Amino acid sequence: MATLYKILILCVGFALSCNLWAQSHRNPMQTDISPLKIERDALGAVYYWIDNNALDLDRVDYSDLYETYLTPIDGQLFEDCTRLFIEGKLRLEPTFLKTYSYWGSHTYDAPVNGVLGNDFKRIEVYFYTDALKTDSVTYSVRGRTKVKKNICDFSGEVKIKKIYHVFERDTDSPDYYKIIADYSLREDSVQKGSGVFRGILGAYGYVTDDAPEVIKVDNTDQDGDGYMNRSYVGTWQSYKTPAIVKRCMWGDNRLPFRFDFDIGAGEIRVNSKYASPEWDRFMEGKDLDVVEPESGDSRATYKDPWW
Repeated sequence: MATLYKILILCVGFALSCNLWAQSHRNPMQTDISPLKIERDALGAVYYWIDNNALDLDRVDYSDLYETYLTPIDGQLFEDCTRLFIEGKLRLEPTFLKTYSYWGSHTYDAPVNGVLGNDFKRIEVYFYTDALKTDSVTYSVRGRTKVKKNICDFSGEVKIKKIYHVFERDTDSPDYYKIIADYSLREDSVQKGSGVFRGILGAYGYVTDDAPEVIKVDNTDQDGDGYMNRSYVGTWQSYKTPAIVKRCMWGDNRLPFRFDFDIGAGEIRVNSKYASPEWDRFMEGKDLDVVEPESGDSRATYKDPWW
């Protein structure tokens, strides 16, 4: 009996010490008021989700929170493949950073949409196809931005920080790759309304059996509710007035941090309080020119390319 009692005491002590260790190592992001929450799915796997009702307009930069959201946590099955990428044994497809959009099952050359500032102005961002890898983790990129009628050229860098292979748990949840990168994009300082974009890029990709070393953009669910990919979360800082720093985010389809701007259930729907001629054009599809070829396959082109 005495021996059993000692074992019981040891077990309780071990459990308490584990609990204290967990509390002392708790992610500082995980508080009751944090917009970043941890949940478990039906199979017991843990995952992060973002509570958009807990977002704070006074907080300008959400890039650190986004990086935490992207980083796998205990309970997920994953492999850190960053070293493979650095060694050249894993690479991104050549057009991974190129912007494009979708029309049905087709892709077409187009910018992607985002938001700028607390009034959620529409910003359009376009990346050219000529991204150049300058070292083992860095890509030199260039493109253009548009806010209302103001267009700026930019150039800069996307630097890969981490690449994770997240493994499937069942046949309905195939494995995928998470790419986390820093970005710094400098608009042309002689152009009106120009500045610098900085933040975190988060992207999802996959590989195929015939090219297991090439990560492709995962757009398999681009028609699905809530689809988002290649999301850039960070800030824009004015050249003319450096004290002016605004929240800026853009990406494929939905954005990870929606505040009360995007109130759609399945797809983007702009809150009427942020309505503008630019967002009206987007919601009504007025930027697109839908072409019906003789084959009957619909495709879309941009009516007035500005890039």
